[in-house]
Amino acid sequence: MKRESKISGLEEILVDIFNDRSDVFILFVDLCGSTAYKQNNVEFMWVTRQLLFLQRVAEFVKKRDGIVVMTIGDELMAIFQVSIVPEDILKCAIEIIQYFEDYKLFQGNDKIEAKVSIDFGQTINGSIANTDIYDPIGTPVDRCARMNAITNNNEITISKDFLTTLLINSSEAQLLAKYGYEKRLVDLKGIKKTTVYCIRI
Repeated sequence: MKRESKISGLEEILVDIFNDRSDVFILFVDLCGSTAYKQNNVEFMWVTRQLLFLQRVAEFVKKRDGIVVMTIGDELMAIFQVSIVPEDILKCAIEIIQYFEDYKLFQGNDKIEAKVSIDFGQTINGSIANTDIYDPIGTPVDRCARMNAITNNNEITISKDFLTTLLINSSEAQLLAKYGYEKRLVDLKGIKKTTVYCIRI
């Protein structure tokens, strides 16, 4: 194959990849303290607990018309299309945390606690295996993952971009009265200092 043909083929591939992009809402939900829990419990116990956690989180996501993209160990990543009302995604996050607060099956030292991060922005479809699922890559995904890492138990961290979508239908005073979020300036690994908003449930 001539060099010109190879370059032309590469160009077509790149155009295809970079044109497959979309604005999406991104949600990360993490099971808190699972590393320590695994060290102190038999495999059957921690596997059962983790699978039940991921299954219940997936149910809440699907109920709000979200799409589960993947699970990574004890963490679930989901996306919501721009047609979804942003506040419904925040309500989904609140429902997840509140559900496990009252979860009767695991209490005491076995209690399940979750932490959630939510972001919004333009992403590129990074799917390489399952072309039926939009698998976003890009800054909003990286930022959301980093936000989750600095989020505390029973807390939701949202980005400034996500807050902006919430402010389309509500004033900041209304949102503050309703959710009581706290503004923080944080260092996110690989990302410059970033303003985030934290909601304690």
